[in-house]
Amino acid sequence: MSTSTHESQFHVHHDSDAAVGRRERLGVRLLIVADGAFLASMIFSYFYLRNLNNNNAWLPKGVHHFSVASAWIVAVPFIVVAVIHRFGTNDKHVRVITSAASVFVTIVGLIYQWRQMTHMPFVLHNDNGEAFFNGAYATNWVLIAGAGIFHYLLTLFIALGIMIRTHTTNVSHELEVWRQKTAQSWFTWCAIAGILTAITLTII
Repeated sequence: MSTSTHESQFHVHHDSDAAVGRRERLGVRLLIVADGAFLASMIFSYFYLRNLNNNNAWLPKGVHHFSVASAWIVAVPFIVVAVIHRFGTNDKHVRVITSAASVFVTIVGLIYQWRQMTHMPFVLHNDNGEAFFNGAYATNWVLIAGAGIFHYLLTLFIALGIMIRTHTTNVSHELEVWRQKTAQSWFTWCAIAGILTAITLTII
């Protein structure tokens, strides 16, 4: 019995770098739309409960709140990252500096946001020593701060990825430009979200 072997050639068709880049940015923009809807619902809830204020439940007497400046301090790192990232979008040598700076600024902001969440002035304790939030302001603030942590963690992940890729030699220039634009979309959104939440928390 004899067997014959036929060689088969498989043709693998890859999408162009531009097509891949557009698809990646579309995915991030869809995430931004979903995140924006969630942020809008939190802001609506904040002002709705603030104006409702049944039985002074928004900020009960004797309950403290964060300062106005603290909200803007959380927002500033997002704005800084969005601005400095633009300088390194098209120049890899500049990107080495801007990506490292983005990582550093994001870590600083993340630490400050986490410190706020571990030192909340409106946390009270019952007779058993169990902590609880007193007032609708406290509940809304925690929810908004949680969103801030999410933004910081994802921003850090993206900034770290950019910093690592600056030291990679085998990278398509066109695809890299698209990925820089994709990252800029997220950084810009986080800056806008930071400003919106800071304005919201300014109105106590």
